[in-house]
Amino acid sequence: AAAPAEPRAGLWSSLAFWRGLAVAAVAALALYVAVPYVNRPAEQPQARLVASLAADGSDVKYLAVYDSERHEVSLSHVSGALASGKDFELWMIEGKNAPVSMGVIPAGATAHIGVSPATQQKLAQGAVLAVSLEPAGGSPTGQPTGPVVAAGDLKGI
Repeated sequence: AAAPAEPRAGLWSSLAFWRGLAVAAVAALALYVAVPYVNRPAEQPQARLVASLAADGSDVKYLAVYDSERHEVSLSHVSGALASGKDFELWMIEGKNAPVSMGVIPAGATAHIGVSPATQQKLAQGAVLAVSLEPAGGSPTGQPTGPVVAAGDLKGI
C-alpha cells in the first residue's frame, strides 16, 4: 500500500513568505518616514519686501514694494518735485557692489518696474534701493551721475 502523500504547506503557513512580508513592510515604513525629510521643499524667499526711500536734505520720498511673485517693484511717489529736463532713476545696491540701474521711474503717482531674474535674487536677500536725479532718459553712463535723492533698505512685511 502506498503511503499517504504529505500535505503541501500553503503560502499562508510559509515562514519565508511572512519574513519577506515583514521586511517589505519595514522598508515601506522607513521610506514613508524618510521621504519628507529628503525631499524637503526649498525655503521660499519673502514674497513681499518694502522700503521707505528718503534722504536727509531731500524732499523726494518714495514707498517701494518688491513683489517676488509678480517680479516687480511698485513705487508710490510720496513727495518731491522733479525738475524739468530731469528723470528719477531707480538703483539697486547690493553690499559694496556698484549700483545696478533698475530703470527710469515713469512720471506719476505710482509706477511698476519689472525685475530681471538676476536682480530678483539680490532683492530677495535684502538689497538697498536708491533714487537718483538724472538727465532726461536716465544715466548716460550706467552709473548714477546725479545726486541720490532717496534711499532705503528692503525689509520683510
